[in-house]
Amino acid sequence: GEARGLEPEADATLLRIAQEALANVRKHARASRVALTLTYLDDSTRLDVRDDGVGFAPELVRRARNGWPAGGFGLTSMRERLESHGGTLTIESSPGAGTTIVAALPQAPTSPASDALRGRTRIRAKTGIP
Repeated sequence: GEARGLEPEADATLLRIAQEALANVRKHARASRVALTLTYLDDSTRLDVRDDGVGFAPELVRRARNGWPAGGFGLTSMRERLESHGGTLTIESSPGAGTTIVAALPQAPTSPASDALRGRTRIRAKTGIP
C-alpha cells in the first residue's frame, strides 16, 4: 500500500512491538535470518516479523495468556499493547518451522500532523542474526 503517516502513539506501538519481537528472536529463536515488513492496507497498518528459527507451539502461549508459564511476558505485552489501541497480534509458528508475528493496528482518522508525514516510504529490512 501507499505509505502514510501514523499517529505518534501508533508509531510508538509498532516500534515497541518490533523491538520486543527482535529481542525474542535473539533470545529464543536461534534464527539465522529475520525480516521485518511494514505494510499499509486500506483499513490498517501491519508489521510482520518473520524468522527462520526453531519455532514453538503458539497454543501454549494462548493458554498461558499472562505469559508466566511460557517463560516471559513479551508476547503477552505485545498483545496487550496492540489491543489497547484496537489492534491485534497474530502468531504463526510451529516447532522447527520458524515464527511470524503479525501486529495490525486499525487506520485511525488522520490529523494535520500525520498528514504532513504522508511522504514516508514503506520499510522492508532484512538482517542476519549473529
